[in-house]
Amino acid sequence: MTELTRALAFAAEAHANQRRKGAAQEPYINHLIEVLDLVARATEGDDTDLLIAATLHDVVEDTSLSAAEVAAAFGERVASIVVENSDDMSLPKDERRRHRIAAMADKSQAARIVKMADVISNLRAIVVSPPAGWSADRKLGYLEGCRQLIDAGRGANATLEALFDQTAHDVECAIRDQAAFEIEGHAVAVRHLENAVGQQVHLIYLPNTGLRTLTETDLDAFCQILARVFPSATVQQADAIYDGRRRPILLARIRTDSTDAIVAMAQRLCITFDERFVGVEVDGRYVRIYADDTA
Repeated sequence: MTELTRALAFAAEAHANQRRKGAAQEPYINHLIEVLDLVARATEGDDTDLLIAATLHDVVEDTSLSAAEVAAAFGERVASIVVENSDDMSLPKDERRRHRIAAMADKSQAARIVKMADVISNLRAIVVSPPAGWSADRKLGYLEGCRQLIDAGRGANATLEALFDQTAHDVECAIRDQAAFEIEGHAVAVRHLENAVGQQVHLIYLPNTGLRTLTETDLDAFCQILARVFPSATVQQADAIYDGRRRPILLARIRTDSTDAIVAMAQRLCITFDERFVGVEVDGRYVRIYADDTA
């Protein structure tokens, strides 16, 4: 128990400034706890290394921590399971997806158990709190990719496989028929980033997570990208506190009827300025938009 609580504290610190990519913007630790819970209940919680790996399954892929640091803190087996579940983020998204499916059958049983729990959590999320701008077709495409991934690695844990099959069925019904969605018998509220009604003002924050010195060239590039899509915008330089540090940022206020256009712009700014996310505010509600918005 003490090793598991140490892993939870380790994960909470590593993912402290991360949130889920859906409209609800839940703290990322919620996802890790859900994966831990799924693995613990499917395996009766009798493998501590497996439970710790479930808790830390994204720490190498999504934070600055290395596999060596995970191994030093929790042992080589935990680090190995985490690495097996870590994508090469230097690859394009489609290539990562193909590689993930192709490699699934060769993963260890422990790694496949963690991946199944991860996929179940992610599938629930695309119904309950989908990433901004995801259409029904995109959700169904993601679901099909999840089915291919799990089918490639069947035989690791019958309990999780049955739960995945039921979850996939329920998710498809919820998307296609707009049916009510339940998680283990409990109805859940669905949350979306709602499209603007009337001409609302959207605020885009370029967060400068890398603490760069922003130049006139950056400001010009920011304005030029906005001008290609929107006829008018108010742009300003400002200071912000993020991760406990003051940093220069860029802001844009844009009047538009299309929240989807704002989401697309935020994703483009992520790529142009090499930001992991860009903030968007609508009616006082803040959402992070990611360049790679896979759930």
